[in-house]
Amino acid sequence: MNNKVLAILNKILRTNSKELEPEAFNAYLHKLPKNIKVEWQRNGKLIVGEITAEKNKFMTQGYSGKEFVEMVNDAVYTMYDVPEDYRHAVRQSRAYNPSQDEQQKLEDAGVKKSSITFSKSKRVIRTA
Repeated sequence: MNNKVLAILNKILRTNSKELEPEAFNAYLHKLPKNIKVEWQRNGKLIVGEITAEKNKFMTQGYSGKEFVEMVNDAVYTMYDVPEDYRHAVRQSRAYNPSQDEQQKLEDAGVKKSSITFSKSKRVIRTA
């Protein structure tokens, strides 16, 4: 790893009150799937989505586009057994982010349903 990557990793790992092991952090990031697909629709005030990650399917929901993306990430971390101690550090990287266009669809109440294919952030892969 180069010095810049190590500096970013150390900053992320130090933000938690408990000392985290870089090797474990890397292992948890690499354990997460490279791609996930999320099919979502509006249900009243909620955005409800079905996440497909490898052979796993599970659901999540959120009130806003931003909250929904956070909940998608959290659901994936839960499904792939990222321990609570490491979630804050992993969450800072927000591994799965929609494109700007997809984020706008999530925020636009006029769009009733859509699907998004998320790829693990290149920043996360470089950090790991």
